[in-house]
Parts: sequence; structure tokens; C-alpha cells
Amino acid sequence: MRRAQRPVAASAAATLLGASLFAAAPARADAPPPPHRTKVLLAALANMRANYARFAHDTPGPQDVFDYRVDQLWKRGIDGTGTSIGLLEGWEDPNIGKVVHDFDAKYGLPDPQIKTVYPAGRLPAQCPPGMVKLGSYGSCDAWQGELELDVLAAHLMAPYARIVISATPADTEIEDDDASQVAMPEIIKAAGYLSGHHLADVMSVSDGNGESSYSHGVREIRAQDPGELRAAAAGVPLLGATGDCGVVQNLPVAAAQCGNTSTTPDSATWDDSPWVTAVGGSVPNMDATGRKAGPDPVWNVKGYTEGAGFSKVYKRPAFQDAVASATRSPMRWIPDLTMDGQHGTSESAPTLAGVLALATQLNHGPLGPINPALYALGRSGAKAGIADVVTGDNTLHAKNGTVIPGFSAAPGFDRASGWGTLDAATFVPSLVRRVRQGAETRDARRQARRELTALERAVRFTRHGTKVTLTATGFLPGHPVALTIDRRAAGRLTADGNGDVTTTIDAGRLRPGRHSVDLTSMLITVSGRF
Repeated sequence: MRRAQRPVAASAAATLLGASLFAAAPARADAPPPPHRTKVLLAALANMRANYARFAHDTPGPQDVFDYRVDQLWKRGIDGTGTSIGLLEGWEDPNIGKVVHDFDAKYGLPDPQIKTVYPAGRLPAQCPPGMVKLGSYGSCDAWQGELELDVLAAHLMAPYARIVISATPADTEIEDDDASQVAMPEIIKAAGYLSGHHLADVMSVSDGNGESSYSHGVREIRAQDPGELRAAAAGVPLLGATGDCGVVQNLPVAAAQCGNTSTTPDSATWDDSPWVTAVGGSVPNMDATGRKAGPDPVWNVKGYTEGAGFSKVYKRPAFQDAVASATRSPMRWIPDLTMDGQHGTSESAPTLAGVLALATQLNHGPLGPINPALYALGRSGAKAGIADVVTGDNTLHAKNGTVIPGFSAAPGFDRASGWGTLDAATFVPSLVRRVRQGAETRDARRQARRELTALERAVRFTRHGTKVTLTATGFLPGHPVALTIDRRAAGRLTADGNGDVTTTIDAGRLRPGRHSVDLTSMLITVSGRF
């Protein structure tokens, strides 16, 4: 999750929505890689090996390349070519081009194509006041540091993948609650937009907010489901970071990461959705020469550790039934996997996004939603490229001296690390085989479409003479909803504290016959006929 980081310098190309993002055509992973690509990556790997002692503490860095064995995939031409990684951010960074170039020059990696899009509209001239007041935890400056980490982590795993940065600040419609300054619903709008318009093959968000701190509770949380469902229906995996405060979550008004937390166990809302793959933190376990020294442990440093726990909103999904004896909960459990979390789980989620870009290239198409296939593979363990995390815990040793007990890693699926982490050289082809041969992904996409369709039809009509009372549900509380009747603008409504809207239509003023109604909000359009 976010902590302010030092801004660094350069420029990224930007594009308006609807414009062509990239001219490059997808490449087939089973075709021989062009000699220049192979030459560049082999030289980079040789540099990383020869100078590993100098690079050993870089993160993201060569320790990740060798720990997850993505080097073996690069040698086969599986390097992200033809894929796009969507990174969902709260602000843009005009310096990202130089940041990535300097990173690449150090190791000899190719500079990626990077574009920025604005699904919620162009950025305001100034950072929104609600974000500014969050200071180092949630300001636009903090988002720039977050964005740089996200790009570097994803790019390192899939160096020839294209990077699409989605910049969506808070309060584009109304001045929202504190939770929505940190985890703005505009990010979920972007998830639906990027996947629906085929702008990304995998998406990652390194932000979130605990379920307990939404002012409108469950209705506000569930109003964000449509973006996640659109991604799942489109087959685009959506990854989320589980947080850095153990079994509690940072409060949206905290002065710093884990500086002020919930007083009871809490989990990050977006991760808790069964349509999101929740990524916790572990640490590459490498020796001084860049060789594997043993299983990776859970990431836990003074004051910070990966988030893990159960949702109070989402019930245990079917894909977790087989591990119910381990989670000991009837609710959705996170994380599903862990990746390098040395900069927080903000690093973990985009690192996995890079690995999934490699799998997308090998698959020649969409992979997701991956959770059902992932849990099917988990039962095969190392044979499927699941690298077990068996040591460490996520007990938080807060900087003020407070100790908040967490969960311990253990063999197999456990409550601290989920399935553990990855040997990407084995996991990537295993996942692709499972997606192609198993029915889990196909069935999951169908289920996502059914659930989304049900939400889009959540409108009722009650008639009394010529007056028709309309009631619809599932909107963001307090947000505007545009009413259209027979494709003509008919007014603007405001969702109440439960996310509902009600209005009365005088059918006597309309032509005889059936009429269509659309209620359009930030995250969903609800439609019906009367």
C-alpha cells in the first residue's frame, strides 16, 4: 500500500480516452523471439549475474528476476511482448519516463512503451483538497511515488510489456468521505473502463481501504462491485495489495502508513472481492551470489507487515471451499498469494501483474479471472509452480511499541501467505494449461456476467394511474445519477445513504406504449422498461 516516496524525474506520453494507445501488434510467444530481443535480455541477465553483489539489495531488482525464475521465461522469448499491464493510480507522474529509463540503464533492460489515460476525465489543475489533507499518506505527491514503484515492479517482470497508467483522482463528482479519498471509486471506474475497452490484459491496484472505515458501510462497498465484475467478465485479472499493517488497516485519516490503524481486525475492501486476486508480501530468499537460499519468508519489518485476514462483507467463494479447514472462516480470506513486499504490498501486486503479463503472452489472450484456476493449481504445489512460504508471520510490531498478533505461515495453504509465492518458470505454463483445459475460468467469466447483469437490472416500477414510481439500487451513496427516459435526458437524481434512488414519472406526458429508463452513475447504468 501507499507510503510517500521520493519523486524522481522525466516525461510519459499521455493519451485521451478512445485514442489508439499502441501501434505494436501482439507477438506469439511460441514463435522464435526476434534476435534483438533475445540479445538484449541475455545481456541484461549476464549483467545482473556478474554484478549481483552490487545489485543484491535492489528491490525491485535482480533478486526478483532470479527468485521467481522469470529469467528462464525470458530466454524462451516470454518477455511480455504484445501485452499491456494496466496500473490503476490516483494521480499521474510526468517524470515516469526518465525514472524507468534510469532503472533500465542500470541493468541493460529495454525501455517500455508507457501511456497515461484518464478514465474519469482530465486531471484538475490542483490536487483535490480531500487528497491534499491526507498529507504524505494520500496526497498526489505520494501517488507519484506509488506510481513509480508500480511501474518498475511490473516492468521488471515483463520488460517488453506495454504499461498503461490510469490516473483517476478522488472527488471528480462530489466531495466524498475520507475512505474515498484514499481508495477512490474512480479507480474502480478505471478498472471497468480499461478492461471493457481492451486497454489492459492484467490490472493492478496498490491501494485500498479497510472495510470498517467506509461511512456508508456495506452499501458503499458493494456499490463498487460493477467495476470488478466488468474486469472479470472481460477476462482481465485484477490484482490488489493487501496492506502493510498486518491484520489491521490504516485509517484513511492516518498521518502515515500504519500510523493510525483500526482497533479491530480489518481487511482491504477491494482485495476482499472474490473477483480480485489479493497479493500479500514475502521476501526473496537469495544468497550473496543470487542463488536460491531456501523458501521465501513472510515480509515483516519493524512497523510494517503484509495484510491478511477475512472479509466481513464477502462470503467465502466456492474456490476457497477446499481450503476452509485452513482459513477457519465462512468469509473470503486474503491473501491468495504473496510476492516481494520489501517496499510494502504496493510492490507485491504489480510484481504479480508482470508475471501474469508473461502468462497472457503465452496464452495469446485473456487469462482471468484467475482465482478459480489458481486454487486448482494450488493443490499441485511445486509441480504447478507454487513456491510454498512456510516461515514468518504478519504480527505487527508497531512503532509505538504495540504488538498486534497475526497469522503464521505453514506448509500448504495458510492464513498468512495463502498459497505462498511463485516459481514463474513453472507457474506461467501451468496457469496457461489450466486456463485452456479447465472449465474454471470460463465458468467464472459467465458468473461475473450474470452478476453484473443482475445489478444492471436492479430497478422496480410501481404504477398508480398515470404516475409510475421508480426505485433503483446499487449506486454510490450521495453520488449523482442521471435519469434518461426513451434516450432523452429527464433529470438528475442523487443516491441516498443506502445507494438507492426513487422518483416518480408522469406517464401521461409520454407517448403510449412501453418506455425505456436508464439511470447512469459513475460505476453502473441501471436500466428497465415500463
